[in-house]
Amino acid sequence: MHWWENYPWRMIQTNLREIDMEDIDAKKYVKDLKDFGATVVTLNTAGIIASYDTDLEYHKKSDYLHGDGLGTIIDECHKAGIKVIARMDFSKVRYEVYEKHPEWAYRRADGQIVNYNGDVHTCPNSDYQQKYALEIVREALTKFPFDGVFCNMSGFLVVDYSGNYHGPCHCENCQRLFREKYGAEIPVKDDSRDPAYKKYTMFKSECSKTQKRNLHKTIRDISPEIAIDGVDYVRIESGTEIGYKTWIYSASSNARKIIGPDRRRPVDGAVVDFLGFRYRDTSSSPAQMELRQWQNLANSGSTSLYIMGRLDNHKDVSCYEGTRKVFQFHKEHEELYMGVASGAEVVLLHKNLLARYDEETYGWIRALTESHVPFDELKQADFENLEQLAGKKIIILSDAKMLNGVQAELLDKFAEEGGTVVATGESGLYGKGFVPQEALSLKCMGVKRILEKRTKQMSSVFLVNDGEKGVFSHCAKAPYIPFGEELLMAEFEEGTQKYLSLIPEHPFGPPERCYYTEVTEHPGVTVHSYGKGRGVYIPWLVGTFYYNEGFQNTLNLMQDVLYHLCDVAQIAPGLTPMVEVCLGRKEGKTIVQLVNASGCFSNSFFDPIPVCDIELRLPGAKAAGAATAYNGGTASAETEGDVCVVRLDKLKEYEIIVIE
Repeated sequence: MHWWENYPWRMIQTNLREIDMEDIDAKKYVKDLKDFGATVVTLNTAGIIASYDTDLEYHKKSDYLHGDGLGTIIDECHKAGIKVIARMDFSKVRYEVYEKHPEWAYRRADGQIVNYNGDVHTCPNSDYQQKYALEIVREALTKFPFDGVFCNMSGFLVVDYSGNYHGPCHCENCQRLFREKYGAEIPVKDDSRDPAYKKYTMFKSECSKTQKRNLHKTIRDISPEIAIDGVDYVRIESGTEIGYKTWIYSASSNARKIIGPDRRRPVDGAVVDFLGFRYRDTSSSPAQMELRQWQNLANSGSTSLYIMGRLDNHKDVSCYEGTRKVFQFHKEHEELYMGVASGAEVVLLHKNLLARYDEETYGWIRALTESHVPFDELKQADFENLEQLAGKKIIILSDAKMLNGVQAELLDKFAEEGGTVVATGESGLYGKGFVPQEALSLKCMGVKRILEKRTKQMSSVFLVNDGEKGVFSHCAKAPYIPFGEELLMAEFEEGTQKYLSLIPEHPFGPPERCYYTEVTEHPGVTVHSYGKGRGVYIPWLVGTFYYNEGFQNTLNLMQDVLYHLCDVAQIAPGLTPMVEVCLGRKEGKTIVQLVNASGCFSNSFFDPIPVCDIELRLPGAKAAGAATAYNGGTASAETEGDVCVVRLDKLKEYEIIVIE
């Protein structure tokens, strides 16, 4: 086994500034890590600045190497049982290096470079990233006994730290390679409507894959025991940024989508201490930091903190207490989290997307979490075979517009063998190259052809008919379902069950004119039997509407789809939506984890309110022995028919219950 397999992952990433090496004391540095409970540390090593005495001419050495050296720090970490991961960043070089090698720079369409505080952006297709960076990697990993490597800010950067957009790289290498591959010119800006941009997106992906392949081979040739980010473990950040929406389930979702249903790799879910790029020295809300660590623990069994500087000279220590509490809890009970397999029967597929937010997916994450439906997440790029859906009964596609042929066949096969496929919006409507198709590529949806796509809808709603209120019981008192601006009109295969009726555009002002006169037969939800399973199609963006607006009306509809059309069990009907429920299995035991998010109020985070007298009803589970809670609660479990009833007297911020 490699060291990272089943390793108790408690990471602290100390993003060391140049000045932090001026007076760093290796023993003090390691003692602080040890006292916090860390088992892994990431520290700055190479790239923009070398944190050691480099022998390479174009590798800028730090001017502040007056404290203990990198070798001493690593040795002290290893003595304390702490693994060390080298942080490298090849996205930029110092201006003095650029002056000697101007061909290494990223170029805007006007030929200008991006010079940010004396650091010049480099291009992934330059000899710097393709060749010289590999020399730096070889030097660092042969000089020092690192346990892993993390390369920061890889890929094609089009935005600087101030948020200024500079567009695709137009250096000579990029222009030549793109012209040779696609016979076209690189677009001036990112515009999905430009046919050349779609080709450019594929070009960037191909270039990045080649670069990573060369990097990984270089590291593997040095030692197979050096953990590589993106291969052996996966680092992903949960943080905030000024001007962007706060995402309450950031750490939970990050952990699930990285670890995947098969839970193969460790997840380094770095909880970012600072508010954003502009305010690196100011910590986020302590309760938000602690909540994200509990989310990490519940969904991946790991913890991770990312700070600027060292633990001892980081002046804002407001996040330390709550975060340290989670680290120490994991340290005391780390054996509970080893080898836990997912007990979820639902999986949410993340579509390929480069945007910061995926509103349709986020809406489904909210609905599933707030309905206490345990679920896994899977990135579309990683979806390759049906074994990844083993033990799953339902897969949800949140407007996954382009499915490759293999993925569409796999999803149809999943339905044919008894699974339920839920798809929203334009899922499967586009083929290779993002070319629209006449119908969805998913046969299990029962869509014969798409008639039209309606946009800018203002007052259109769906009506839950009187005869449908048994199926849509949550909507019985609120039968009008708004759906937002977009709607697909489709023709369906014979036998497809149609639910809800479209009330098209009608006056919404003045009050005297606010009524509709037409109810059409166009459905808002359909169910199509396919083999032993079915396809459930929602031809609008229900998740997006819920994420953006947050109305109970939309959640009602989503819950009825889950509970009644997909046969999802309601395991906690009386529990507040503010508690996240995670379900796991381990060696004949059932593992239940609860995360209390009641401290979230608008975009602020406070200490959660205790939740008392919780009851869960787990179908298919048996309580053969005791139920033990480990974070201050008292739990019990008993079998009632084919249901295991679990009771917990009090939930503070988090609880893990092991049922024999």
